Amino acid sequence: MIDRAKTEYQTLGGETRVVWQPDVERINRVIIKNARGHAYFEYGEPLMETPSHVWAAPLGTMSASDHADFESVNNCQELAALPEVGSRMMTRVFTGQDLDDGWVVVQDGAYRYAVHQTGVLRVRSVWWEYLATEVKW
Repeated sequence: MIDRAKTEYQTLGGETRVVWQPDVERINRVIIKNARGHAYFEYGEPLMETPSHVWAAPLGTMSASDHADFESVNNCQELAALPEVGSRMMTRVFTGQDLDDGWVVVQDGAYRYAVHQTGVLRVRSVWWEYLATEVKW
């Protein structure tokens, strides 16, 4: 399976180089599956329809302003409505429990996510402080 992502080419000097191309469709399926799980866990929203937006990029490739916008999930003026009473997110919003600037840190340096409803339901995640993801419904 990994061989499908491997491409070899010859340089002008005759060296063989290897380039790895990720399977974007496969990665997006994993991102969507995780986002659905977070939306259901935090808001109790089963989202079976296709998301309107799926995005992923390495944090290191983002501009400073894009990175700051991505990280600023705790922007209260964006909230369209409070989460449903009794949902985990409602508890998190009012107590701040398990939140670090709006992010739920599952394992420091390994995985964190944020779920917000701003007219659309948005799930962002960061994997290994390398890959930033966003899914919207």
